[in-house]
Amino acid sequence: MEIIVVCTVLAMLLSVLAVRLTSMEGRNFDTVVEQTGDLMMMFALRSEHARQPVGLLIDEDRNSLRLLRREPSGRAENMDLWQPDPTVREVRLPDFMSTRDIEVFIDGDIADLTEWPLSAMPGEDRPVIELVLHHEDRSVSLNLSPTSMSPRRIEEGRDAVPVREPEDLDTTGRWQEEW
Repeated sequence: MEIIVVCTVLAMLLSVLAVRLTSMEGRNFDTVVEQTGDLMMMFALRSEHARQPVGLLIDEDRNSLRLLRREPSGRAENMDLWQPDPTVREVRLPDFMSTRDIEVFIDGDIADLTEWPLSAMPGEDRPVIELVLHHEDRSVSLNLSPTSMSPRRIEEGRDAVPVREPEDLDTTGRWQEEW
């Protein structure tokens, strides 16, 4: 009888531990998605307001996503160099993810950011950028439109926040309404 009780208690403890460990991966994935969204927001801000061109790069050696900026070089043979932005922390992927779990789409076309960064010149139009992060059965898409400063998060199987359509208050006659 005592052995049955001990086995039951151990089984319950192991089931609680297993649930806790598997949900930790889910929380870590959510953290990576949030950090990637923050990195995309910094990319948008820097592409609008910085003096140097900025870029996004997937670094396979470091298993990370990085924000770069192009710095002028003093050497004549190499006019510009891409350097990690020292004020923005890279997004390090956890051990259960790799850089192959990130898909990048620029204006709807798939892109490879492992060889050369996606760059944007300050003040110029930015393309539509979509990063899709995958983990097990979850896929989260982060969409950064050319005019927005933060990405829109869309997760399959969950209700997405509807996109607000721009409205010209002059043409609709609502310009005199109280805010």
